[in-house]
Amino acid sequence: MATYNFKKQAEVYLVFAGSRYRLDVTEDLSFSQTFTDSTYAQKTIHEQHKMHETSNIKKANPANFEFTVPALTESDLDVVFNLLVDYKSGTNTLNTFDLYIKLPNDVYKLETCVITNGTFIIEKLENLRLSIQGQASKLTRGATLPTSGIVNRSASRTHQRVDYLSVSIDSTALTEGLYKCSVELQNEIEWTPYLTVNDALSVTNATTSMYPSNFTLKKRILSGSVGQYVQSNFNSDTQQWKTGVPIVIKAGESATVGFQFDLTNCTFTNRNNVDDVFTQSYDWKMNDNPTDLGSKIKFNNI
Repeated sequence: MATYNFKKQAEVYLVFAGSRYRLDVTEDLSFSQTFTDSTYAQKTIHEQHKMHETSNIKKANPANFEFTVPALTESDLDVVFNLLVDYKSGTNTLNTFDLYIKLPNDVYKLETCVITNGTFIIEKLENLRLSIQGQASKLTRGATLPTSGIVNRSASRTHQRVDYLSVSIDSTALTEGLYKCSVELQNEIEWTPYLTVNDALSVTNATTSMYPSNFTLKKRILSGSVGQYVQSNFNSDTQQWKTGVPIVIKAGESATVGFQFDLTNCTFTNRNNVDDVFTQSYDWKMNDNPTDLGSKIKFNNI
């Protein structure tokens, strides 16, 4: 009788710099890779009856993956945060890693992974989470999970609830009437062209197909939005825009534990929203391109 694999049974492992980490993937786990089919016509002067085009598959597209992890008071998942935010030492590019998805009777491997998008999910009185999207060079099935470099998880694993949320834009505190907040970091990458005539001649199946291996970090975008009820007891920026302003966001268990975004030189536009209760929405982005983004975005003991 056939045995099926269910996503709820999946265990996700991240391997970076010789160390293996077990991730607490709570939701949104997905991964896939496709191949490029460059078709060409078979119809010729002598063979007019060949109306269908034939396939010519030589290379694979970058694989895609997505998962969400909770923010923990412990440091178990700091590796994910660091891979999203920090540059590779001494360079202006990002670190790569491998992902393994272990099932009861199978193991999938994503090679040369890079994080392209990280969304900080901040909802009052809900657990603080980090949603990750990325790309990888190659997806294979039937891999072997490394047994060395295992990093043991903490005996106590405490999920951080957003009991404290504070926002300041242009030195004006927006905590009163605040009802939503989001922050997103986009790492825009471009894979180096990898289709060559010589390599294409050697392709006979999926194993010998050409897979991407190198990429360039083109730009980074740190942006977000803040929603607030329009009230009469504070200075409102409704229907305004400003540039070169500081933005400070703290979210987590307390003012000293959680995520902190301490940003300068930001731009925001603020628009009025008409509903049962009037609100205003700040949509902002950071204009700076710091080499030490990890000093602008801090995690846990702020």
